[in-house]
Amino acid sequence: MRNVNHNKRQNSAIGEFLFKKAPQFNGTDVLVFVPVYNEENTVAKVIKDVRDCCNFDLLVIDDGSTDSTPRILQQLDVGVLPHPQGMNSDVILSGLRVARALDYKYAIKIDGDGQHDPRDIHRLYEHATKTGADITIGSRHLNGFNAKILSIRGSGMWFCSKLVSLLSRKRITDTTSGFKIWSARACETAIQAAEVGKLTTHSTYHVEELIIAAKKKLKVEEISVVVHPREYGESKSYAKKKLLMFPLNLIRSTLRALL
Repeated sequence: MRNVNHNKRQNSAIGEFLFKKAPQFNGTDVLVFVPVYNEENTVAKVIKDVRDCCNFDLLVIDDGSTDSTPRILQQLDVGVLPHPQGMNSDVILSGLRVARALDYKYAIKIDGDGQHDPRDIHRLYEHATKTGADITIGSRHLNGFNAKILSIRGSGMWFCSKLVSLLSRKRITDTTSGFKIWSARACETAIQAAEVGKLTTHSTYHVEELIIAAKKKLKVEEISVVVHPREYGESKSYAKKKLLMFPLNLIRSTLRALL
């Protein structure tokens, strides 16, 4: 029932957004979407930098911000999809659903906290188009593991990469990266998985998605990127409660993906 209600709320928000036909969309082949939650210190610069680096259509998904982020977005002449609070992993799915509804060939996600370099957007796109990859990941660890292996976060990253690499029979170095590009086929695969009750847990979304992608024989590639330290606020992905629940959620997500 919870998944059904979430899908209804999500589809309602997307339907209202599409009905308005955001004038900021110019009909390019690529939709770049930027999820934000209380990013008042960074969102304006991120949007400016994305626009300076590429001419792709741009969508901001506001995941229920309670600071001045909504007011800032109103001043930036950018398409904004207001998201019901508590949707978590559905923020990514909302971006993919908008991309498919508007028939984009690719969707690219870049975070609104300033950790990702917008100049890598074109690198992701060029790699995807040249290799025919369905998913191309911006990896922090392609040239060597770039996290503290003995920390909770670092050990989780390492284990997830080993798990996905084993199940997909392909070396994937950064399974938790949120900086990636999806082909139309990959978007559709994720949407269909969500419709049958998968991809419901925010903290393990990317891992579950990659296992599903391997099962569906999607082509997954990686390029090396640099992820900058977060300067403001805290990531929802690494809240204490989510870290404590991560092992159990990972087991559940892995089983869902394999069934």
